[in-house]
Amino acid sequence: MKSLLVLAVTLILAQANIDLSQIKRRQLDSQLLPKFPFTFRQPADRIVGGSEVERNSIPYQAALILVHPDYTFLCGGSLISRKFVLTAAHCVEDVIYGEVILGAHRFGEIEEGQLRVQVTKFHIHSGWNASFFINDMATIEFDDEIELSDKIQLVNLPSRSDVSNSFANERGRVSGWGIYSDELGTLSPVLRAVDVYVMTNSDCNDLLGVIQSSHVCISGMGGVGSCGGDSGGPFVVDNTLVGQVSFGVVLGCELGWPSVFSRITSFLDWIEANSDVVIT
Repeated sequence: MKSLLVLAVTLILAQANIDLSQIKRRQLDSQLLPKFPFTFRQPADRIVGGSEVERNSIPYQAALILVHPDYTFLCGGSLISRKFVLTAAHCVEDVIYGEVILGAHRFGEIEEGQLRVQVTKFHIHSGWNASFFINDMATIEFDDEIELSDKIQLVNLPSRSDVSNSFANERGRVSGWGIYSDELGTLSPVLRAVDVYVMTNSDCNDLLGVIQSSHVCISGMGGVGSCGGDSGGPFVVDNTLVGQVSFGVVLGCELGWPSVFSRITSFLDWIEANSDVVIT
């Protein structure tokens, strides 16, 4: 039965275009409710995922079409080497097969310069715990090294000298093809991004109550941030990968709650051990 499922999915992914209505968004099994029941005014005419970016302006962004035994869903990722993509553990947990799409603007269509790689090798952090929202980190390994191009480039990883930097109050950018409206609840056909500011972990924990040193948060005020389908995608500050989309609150993405990321500097040793990158 499993082999038949893999064959069926292989045929689906090999098609020229992807039917977005058949691709779901994956969320953590646990659902986080805010620590305090604050009420935020929902802004009008705001897009959760920000605005459409210039084509191929984020050349390290990966779209992941991942196949669970029960459904197929979308996540994001970051290209960290010619053989590895970094993503969230909750994205690849129990996944049997997938496709990494690089150099994409419209991930559901075949575009010039796109690269689509079928994958079956997933490395999940051994400490991943969905109940406590910790160690949400994984890598995806290609069978062979890919070729880089003007549309496909590696993300800059932080150095070890960045470990002590909290990045609080710094401006960064989160990107992905995730849901861009709570009301519509549909994935974005084009890559979107939004510029946001990092909040302190202390302020974030006052709201959510589960924040650890291995997390980094952005304020959701103004109704912007990451949402379902963005999981595993990049958050960069000064073109350096600082966070990876992990979780938010179950109430909705446009209500002003923080978005929470895995803090990349907390996982430098793990990334080295589970990829071919060397971090200095």
